[in-house]
Amino acid sequence: RAERTLPRTLESVRTASEGLEVETVLVNDDEGRGLSWARNQGLDRATGDVVFFVDADDTVKRDYFRRHVDALESSGADFVLSSFDMAPLKRDYNLVGNATIREVMLPAFFGYDFEDVRRWNGGGALNARRELGGVWRCAFRREFIERHGIRFDEDLRLFEDSPFIAECAARAERVASIPDVLYEYVPNPQGLMMSSLGTDRYWNYKFAALGNRKAIAARIGEDVLGRFGASIVFSAIELLKAHKGFRRYAEDPLVAQAFRSFPVSWRHPLAAAAVLGLRGVMG
Repeated sequence: RAERTLPRTLESVRTASEGLEVETVLVNDDEGRGLSWARNQGLDRATGDVVFFVDADDTVKRDYFRRHVDALESSGADFVLSSFDMAPLKRDYNLVGNATIREVMLPAFFGYDFEDVRRWNGGGALNARRELGGVWRCAFRREFIERHGIRFDEDLRLFEDSPFIAECAARAERVASIPDVLYEYVPNPQGLMMSSLGTDRYWNYKFAALGNRKAIAARIGEDVLGRFGASIVFSAIELLKAHKGFRRYAEDPLVAQAFRSFPVSWRHPLAAAAVLGLRGVMG
């Protein structure tokens, strides 16, 4: 599919580059090593001061590069987020100070925490703080990425964007946002994510994601359960329903701890029954 859509993507990049110095790095993953590998290759090959990511089946608006660069320069931010055509940003991310950025942005990209569940139990939306979309809605200062050694986890073959942005949020001192739509995302029903749902690749992602989140939390000195404890529980229940690797997942001490801490409400009877039943099994 990329062979069919890439010319349109490159034309949109060319149009958006007019009047600017934009270096385009194409990465061909002909051996199927994955999007994380390809993006790391792009990071290693690019030489510019600002880094963008564009997928081969999407397009960018005419002012995509200029608006992001202007926002970086005017704000002094380490990275900038913008809206895309399928999901506007949920809030203004003109934030200063690492503690503030972590508190506001990690819940958006790191996973569900118990506060999200408490709001859900009270009748609110579970995903009220979650942001959709990937790194292609962002512009990153290269110096910031290199100084902290931030790269994509090549063991993650699905949903690899969120850990990258989460680690950026955990390291940043300034973050800015652009409310306007600057990226046109084209859903691909035959894409890797959609075609992997329910497969061994998808279930293996659950284990890779657990290890990845634990590693990020350790590097930034964050409480693992406090940041994504609810996501651990939801993943375990999903593995149980599918009869795929639940026992192995549950052997991780952090999983049992997450079940003990999960706020139960009979407003959501299926989740409550699963959590209460599994608490006894895991001890």
